[in-house]
Amino acid sequence: MFFRILKNDLKRKKIMNTVLLLFVIMSAMFASSSVNNMFSVYGGIDYFCDKAGMSDYVVVALRTGGECPAEKAIDEAPSVKENRREDILFIASKNIKKNGKKYVDFENPGVITSIDDAKLTYFNRNDEEITEVPKGHIYVGGLLADESKTHIGDTVTLEMEGVEQEFVLDGYIKDVLFGSPYMGNPRILMNGSDVEKYLEKEEIRLSYSGSINYIFTDDLKSLKKDLSDIQGALFANERSVFKLTYMLDMITAGLLMIVSICLILISFAMLSFTIKFTLSEDFREIGVMKAVGVKTSAIRGLYLIKYLFISCVGAVIGYFLSIPFGAFLLKSVSERMVLGNDDNTLIGIVSAIAVVVIIVSFCYGCTRSIKKLSPIDAVRNGETGERYQQKSALKLSKSKLPGNLFLALNDVLSKPKQYISMLVTFTVCLLLITMLANTANTLVSERLLFLMGTTYSDVFYASTEKIMDAMGSTDEDVLNKTISDIEDDLKENGMPGKVHVELMYTIPAEFKNEKTQIVMQQCKRTKTTDYVYSEGTAPLYENEVAFTQQILDDLGASIGDKITLEIGGEKKDYLITATFSSFNQLGRVGRLHQDVPLNDTDASSAHAFQIDFDDDPSEEVINERILKLKDVFDTDKIYNKAEYVDISTNSATAVNYAKNLVLIIAVIIAALVSVLMERSFISKETGEIALMKAIGFKSRSVSLQHTLRFVVLMVIATAVSGILTVPFTRLVCDRIFAIMGALSGIEYNVKPLEVFVIYPVILSAAVVVSTFVTSLYAGTVRPEDMGNIE
Repeated sequence: MFFRILKNDLKRKKIMNTVLLLFVIMSAMFASSSVNNMFSVYGGIDYFCDKAGMSDYVVVALRTGGECPAEKAIDEAPSVKENRREDILFIASKNIKKNGKKYVDFENPGVITSIDDAKLTYFNRNDEEITEVPKGHIYVGGLLADESKTHIGDTVTLEMEGVEQEFVLDGYIKDVLFGSPYMGNPRILMNGSDVEKYLEKEEIRLSYSGSINYIFTDDLKSLKKDLSDIQGALFANERSVFKLTYMLDMITAGLLMIVSICLILISFAMLSFTIKFTLSEDFREIGVMKAVGVKTSAIRGLYLIKYLFISCVGAVIGYFLSIPFGAFLLKSVSERMVLGNDDNTLIGIVSAIAVVVIIVSFCYGCTRSIKKLSPIDAVRNGETGERYQQKSALKLSKSKLPGNLFLALNDVLSKPKQYISMLVTFTVCLLLITMLANTANTLVSERLLFLMGTTYSDVFYASTEKIMDAMGSTDEDVLNKTISDIEDDLKENGMPGKVHVELMYTIPAEFKNEKTQIVMQQCKRTKTTDYVYSEGTAPLYENEVAFTQQILDDLGASIGDKITLEIGGEKKDYLITATFSSFNQLGRVGRLHQDVPLNDTDASSAHAFQIDFDDDPSEEVINERILKLKDVFDTDKIYNKAEYVDISTNSATAVNYAKNLVLIIAVIIAALVSVLMERSFISKETGEIALMKAIGFKSRSVSLQHTLRFVVLMVIATAVSGILTVPFTRLVCDRIFAIMGALSGIEYNVKPLEVFVIYPVILSAAVVVSTFVTSLYAGTVRPEDMGNIE
């Protein structure tokens, strides 16, 4: 009997049941794929590190003048269990050409590694280990492993100090160290004999060679202490920090998980409405069943069987759809990482089953109202006929609104509980879209410039070549001469200005007998008061210093404490006067006063050259000058403030991808909700529609009234989401930016036209079209249907 009733019910309410099935399918698909992706990405990073042979600690060092003090310190450190040294060459983007032109632009120095000397395991896109590279061929990774910039089969020329070789690009590598989008150093893997041809040139050995030391230890804390005095290290950090460089992949997986949760919540809201609507529509059948002795539990079972059936079918379909969908979402991640998740099938099935259990449990709770229905309700048509309060705040006699708009607005205000689920759905959809839009817009705005550890300059000139020439030289005046040359070029071209560059130094530090190394920023041509600080006051004297909160937490220090820094072979105490936030080194940096005596040649890395024009030009003039400067310096790597933030974070593209995906999903959800609700309203309001037609209303007028109800809801949802968009964005994204280093929070770049107009209009268009098309079904209702309650 149950199955016969189920069959008849499914036939009688095809549209409603179909839409519910689609919601369950999407819920199961997103739940299975997102949970799988979370396990694949979070667990996959450790899996990738293990497969590639990543060490506990990594030191990247430059051999200035052919010597590398860092290697000696590593060899003498007692806590070093094993050190695998990988010899490398540094190369600038200008040295890689195709047909005589620069092949690809990249800001940080590239790394050339011999496959014969490789200490990590490298994989191709098919997760196959690369064990050899033929002579005259190369593999590339990191920023170069991008099909929009490079193509397999390309023939390129690598030239360094007069040594020129031609190579064929054989493919892309998965590089655990430099493969994440957060790392700006591309790697080039080539045959050992090809590398030796470059090393035969003494100038290359002295100025462009270095090493990567993969260090294994049983005591990481002691190791960091032993290497606190290391000199000449460009980068020194532990494995856990490198794992954080894949944070964007973790963030994307997390955002999709949030979308999945919201989708399931929306499904619950739709289920709640549908169940309540069905029960109110089936008052006669329920009353009759109770009159003939059918128990409440048995009646509830009838409805549960229906939703169990829909949930099971939807979960099975959703699970199978989650397999290709999950692979699609992981496509960009799987191109960079070797993902290992042997339990993906089990996780997908468990997630789908969980969706079924949650939905059925929710449905069981929603059918509690069956207890309140009695046989007498069947006689009274489900109504008591009593009402003691005003139905709506609107009065027809006082209203100047058009008839259809008045009816639509009156319906929404008089029955708020009936529309609350739709309002919540539309608001959540808008919040998800605007949250991602705010994040993406902020990542390409100048509001994050202070997190780059720079001043608010007019123009940023990223020149890897000039920085490498200065850092690779033993002449301390090279950098100053480079800056003077840039200033001369500016003056000759009618736009005089001042130039400065932020330098990064790796400084040994000691606090309460704990030794470590800290990356410190300094610029001798600016003042420490020119920068943004979270707490305290900027260092005003040479013996004062500022750190990020992460550094202070690691040290167990606070503002007012003194820390010992070793600079130029001399140890001095420095007073901590302030904290600040920074994206540099994942938020683990400090700032020295401009008068602290440091040699430019000791810097481990540098930012872009910053140009401040003397005449304080407008943004429009600055952009015009940027175009001119690109011709003057023959480069495309000249940016305004917003563009520099974009290339520095290198994350706006991933967030925009997630935003566009969520926008498509939100449009589909909004359309499905509109179809389901409008079809329900027509079925429930058959008597009212018939009455309207009997007194002269046309079918198009009824469709307009029903459509306007959804327009009213979208206007309210837009207003609510507009109020909540910044708090919601902060709630979700402040934690993301905190991982990247911005512990003090940021000011989001909200574009009013985009957030309050464009996205609401797109979602409203989907709602209006879906509602209007569905409302045409009201044309089948005839005036004589007024008394029909079947």
